[in-house]
Amino acid sequence: MLEDKKKRSLRGLKGFVVILLIYVVLAVVSAVFYPKGFSPLTNTLPQLGDPALNPAGAILYNIGVYVICGSTFFIVVALLATPKQWLTSRGAKRMNLFYFTLASMFLFTLFYVLTALALASKNYGLNGLFTLLFLSFLELFVACSAAGIRRLNDYVHWVPLFGFAVAILIPLLVVASAVYGFSLFSWLIAVLSWSYMVAFLYEFSASKEPAPKAASETDGVLH
Repeated sequence: MLEDKKKRSLRGLKGFVVILLIYVVLAVVSAVFYPKGFSPLTNTLPQLGDPALNPAGAILYNIGVYVICGSTFFIVVALLATPKQWLTSRGAKRMNLFYFTLASMFLFTLFYVLTALALASKNYGLNGLFTLLFLSFLELFVACSAAGIRRLNDYVHWVPLFGFAVAILIPLLVVASAVYGFSLFSWLIAVLSWSYMVAFLYEFSASKEPAPKAASETDGVLH
């Protein structure tokens, strides 16, 4: 039964990787249509989804955003349906961390969609607010999930270390991007975040339920 659960989870992980690759392909095709030439050194990903800047390719990039965010919403629901596969209920604090992680995951995805809907070229202030909220909840998700993974009975040790490293780098890259204005910093945030998402789902699929304790010889004996 446990092996069947792990296989189903691994299939889900593979499905997410495929969806992530679809998002990357759509972003690349959208970049081809970018009128003035698109470069990670001078452009940011959200510019691909702005019809004012990318009239022919914006719809492709935005479809990719909706697909990847829709799959993340589905993952939240799936994890809620089977929470004991990841954080077993050994107390309220552990389960609270689990639910807080999923709430942060849902909210960073939601605000990521809103940044695509509220275009910077039309409403810079609202887009900036949604971007700030997206990054804040992304930071909470990474930090909380990394802390939660460390409470598993059986986990791959590099995954939470990777998560903590990403949690430290995200605010540093955000500040660096604001101060120096290099678009490359925003690309690093995207690469690190989605890479950690894959690692997070891998850890979920590889985690195990604690083995049931063997009955002692005195079980059922009245003293």
